Amino acid sequence: MADVVLKAIQKSYGELQILHGIDLDIADGEFIVFVGPSGCGKSTLLRAIAGLEEISGGELFIKGRRINDEPPSRRGISMVFQSYALYPHMSVAENMAFGLNLIGFSKSQQKEAVAHAAKILQIEHLLARKPKALSGGQRQRVAIGRAIVRKPDVFLFDEPLSNLDAALRVQMRIEIAKLHTQLAATMIYVTHDQVEAMTLADRIVVLNAGRVEQVGRPLALYHHPATIFVAGFIGSPKMNFIAAKIQQPGDRMSTVVLRSGVALTAQVDTLAARAEAAVTLGIRAEHIVLVDDPAADDGNTLTAEVIAQERLGDLTYLYVQIPDADHALTVRAQPDINLTAGSRVRLRVPAESVYMFDADGKAFARCVEGVTAGNPASVG
Repeated sequence: MADVVLKAIQKSYGELQILHGIDLDIADGEFIVFVGPSGCGKSTLLRAIAGLEEISGGELFIKGRRINDEPPSRRGISMVFQSYALYPHMSVAENMAFGLNLIGFSKSQQKEAVAHAAKILQIEHLLARKPKALSGGQRQRVAIGRAIVRKPDVFLFDEPLSNLDAALRVQMRIEIAKLHTQLAATMIYVTHDQVEAMTLADRIVVLNAGRVEQVGRPLALYHHPATIFVAGFIGSPKMNFIAAKIQQPGDRMSTVVLRSGVALTAQVDTLAARAEAAVTLGIRAEHIVLVDDPAADDGNTLTAEVIAQERLGDLTYLYVQIPDADHALTVRAQPDINLTAGSRVRLRVPAESVYMFDADGKAFARCVEGVTAGNPASVG
């Protein structure tokens, strides 16, 4: 297949700049996911790679060849869109072969390519049907099959599952992951759904306002977010945040004070920060511990009021309010817990599980088991 290299890629519409110098190396056969909120530039970046958007600045290479000025048909890419865009009057086989017919493949070559793709996608029994006789998942398989038959160097996916219901999205995620393994192809996938990103990607590119916020393997981003933006975007439910000030900086253990006056410790290196500096604490729902026995309260605890509970069968999420947070905190609890709204609970915040971010949103290094844990994922 092919490697893809982006060097200082920019995209502007007049004076409005959308992409601000994107640098990225995508290895041959890698599955890369662009993720971020609406308007972050992820689809624009994908379309720039495809040649559907003109690049305003920088250089783009596929298989070592500079392709800035190449039309989409000569870039060696195939693209799968959010919309299936199937021709209603054509059969599945005709839809899949349409692009091959345009570039002069013989009937026998078209038939062979379609049969091969249909076998991979397990849609051989659908080849004679028209799109109206297909389910949403089957139509998306046909759209993917239309991309496969061209044997591209790079597959591009632009939110291909967003039109499917929840159950089909899960099924199609599995199918796309299997497809990547079978084809060993370079794939670039755009989604706003961080669950899709976490389950599909070899590496995730987190985009924010047209800039790369962080690049890394899914669990590296989850455990070592470089910024508060990444910490809040990667993970479901999102990380809890609490405003605080540094009371005592330290290289292995730091003390902060919340606006209510409660002091907490965190295994974070803040030695370069000054006392009284404003920071934001981050703590994931699964790391907060409910203290059932007051006698077992050994510090680093908060008092909270239960607002609501969400039962999911295998676990329950509690939504609780503390005086120090503007928004409710999410706490993962045992499935059989039963607390009514208004109940008071004690929450222990383990020092080793606390994240801390400075006023600019940059993460301080965490110190786990006495070793400073840096951020292995790169920051754009």
